[in-house]
Amino acid sequence: MAEKRKKIGVCLNESTPKEVFFISPKKVSLGEYVELNYESACVLGFIKSISCSTKLFDDDFDFDDIEKLKRISNRRLFFYGKISILGDVDKNMFIPRVPPPPGTDIYLASSDTLRKVFGRDDGKKICIGSLLTREDVDVYVDVDQIVSRHLAVLAVTGGGKSNTVSVIIEGMLEKSAAVLVFDMHGEYVNFNYRMDGENVVKRLELKLNPVHLSYKEFRQFANVDDNSFIQDRYLRRAFRATIEDISSGAIQVDAFWGRLKGELEMYREQAREDPDIKDDRRSIIGVLNKVEDMEDAYSELFDLFQKPIVDQIEPARLNVIDFSHVDEKIADIIVSHVLRNLLEKRKRFVHGYDGGLEFPVFSILEEAHILASSSVNTRSKYWISRVAREGRKFGLGLCLVSQRPKALDVNALSQANNMIILKLVEPSDQRHVQQAAESLSSELVEQLSSLNVGEALVMGKMIPVPALVKIRLARGKMSGNDRSAVEEWAKVMQKKRDLVKEIDSFYSDEEEF
Repeated sequence: MAEKRKKIGVCLNESTPKEVFFISPKKVSLGEYVELNYESACVLGFIKSISCSTKLFDDDFDFDDIEKLKRISNRRLFFYGKISILGDVDKNMFIPRVPPPPGTDIYLASSDTLRKVFGRDDGKKICIGSLLTREDVDVYVDVDQIVSRHLAVLAVTGGGKSNTVSVIIEGMLEKSAAVLVFDMHGEYVNFNYRMDGENVVKRLELKLNPVHLSYKEFRQFANVDDNSFIQDRYLRRAFRATIEDISSGAIQVDAFWGRLKGELEMYREQAREDPDIKDDRRSIIGVLNKVEDMEDAYSELFDLFQKPIVDQIEPARLNVIDFSHVDEKIADIIVSHVLRNLLEKRKRFVHGYDGGLEFPVFSILEEAHILASSSVNTRSKYWISRVAREGRKFGLGLCLVSQRPKALDVNALSQANNMIILKLVEPSDQRHVQQAAESLSSELVEQLSSLNVGEALVMGKMIPVPALVKIRLARGKMSGNDRSAVEEWAKVMQKKRDLVKEIDSFYSDEEEF
């Protein structure tokens, strides 16, 4: 049986094909969905601004006059506002080219209409929650669109980012997705979610085989920068000569460091005898020292027998790289290294070459403002932008997660055509997000500071129309919750009291004996 429609108001003058002014004698909520019937279509709208007034009071009335009127009147209220036209429900949200005529009736959108718009699981969608103004209507997002068009999850600290990302992860794993998390704080290593009775987390070894690094990545570890021209020249020659010898089988992989340093020592001896490069000798000695320092400093990170990180990734798994014990420099090199390899291997597979990666990967970058900073150039930022631009053609998706949107590179953020924006309070954060998202109106931006924890504005290609959503609670648990300082202090003090009791008991027994 069809739902009985509830009329809430009528259209006023000055409407456009995209926006309608209305009046309502009933209490209506910001963010509510409405239906209008015109041009032989059922058109969905979204209340994007609302105000309340009464004809009873006048600006010239003083306080006592208003108090008397309140006692003798029924305080008849009227609600005025603007409706954003979203489109024809039955024509893939196509927006009619003419505005609704003044006097057009406005109805509260039925749950059936909203379910038709916000979907169901057709095999390619996941449920992330329910409409904020209609808890009986679930909201589904398209996984293919998330992967091909990328995603940004933004909020203040404590706004619900971790739960939101967990919901996305769970939904993708149920689609057998290969999810890769660059975990800056070790939150996802203990992600407790099981499928078919098996824990889904696969912790990837944080080990690098220097043989698989690009020269620029290797150079970063050696602290040879762009301005060290002479050191750069000799290190590049030695590195390439070493890699060529390993590739040709002239030496085994475990001879990497000896071959590299031997090549640099040969250059040093040449500089001693050749007057044309005599002035280079000091630079060669300097880069040789840097290589020795590098081998020693990163002995626990480098493993000459480790297979590439990308080759360890598995589908239907939450593949986690834990950066909680390394500094930002190492995290930057590894993230750029992995993203470069992902793009190269997916290109190889798509173009039919051997050595490619046969399945798409969805990568989640926690604390994205650190490595894709608006103020600091990093290797990661370059490869994040590359993957964001080219990844859609090769099945590589990115999710940028940040509680500091204004510190996030606007070019990287603008590549995320899908956004889940939870509570954002600072105007500078709001402006930065609006600058990156062309479809984010000022009216929607104004709602971001009033959202509660777990409430979000969801927009982009993954959803038919923008929606205010109550994100559901993730079924899996992670270790990223805030720690209780009070509880930990109490535990420490209890241990001290227990120790004192134990000592007192010991001496008491000694005296009796």
